[in-house]
Amino acid sequence: MKIVLMNMLAFFYIILFLNDTNSLKIYNQNKEVSSSNFYSDEQIENFIREVFLNYSDELVFNSNSQRYELIKDFLNNRFKIEYRPEYKGKNFNLLSSVSINNKYNTNLKIDTKIDLVTFNPLKYNFLMNSRTKHIYRVDNTDFIITILPIN
Repeated sequence: MKIVLMNMLAFFYIILFLNDTNSLKIYNQNKEVSSSNFYSDEQIENFIREVFLNYSDELVFNSNSQRYELIKDFLNNRFKIEYRPEYKGKNFNLLSSVSINNKYNTNLKIDTKIDLVTFNPLKYNFLMNSRTKHIYRVDNTDFIITILPIN
């Protein structure tokens, strides 16, 4: 029991105190956050409106393109963030290497602080329509983003 407690304390010390102020910081007490059926319809709508701004209704909600269904499937079934310390040392693309989806909202910026509960994956140009699995590391952490292929 003491060993588990010591490991947990060491983990939080590393995350909170050893990251320099310019590096990406994670804010969440849970070590594993999976978005499978995690995002509410309200959260998804807020994510869409943040990225598409005034074009949200035209391009997503009132569109015949089925973009809303694609986004909802992506967020609830194919996007996940997990704490995976066993992947330490593995060479994955970093979240910071993914460009920002700022075509409709030029004020979007790369996150310097990440709250795993409110993180908006739509801000990033992840390959939502890929037929292969993609894995990214949240910079300077043991958190892994997995994008599962479209069926």
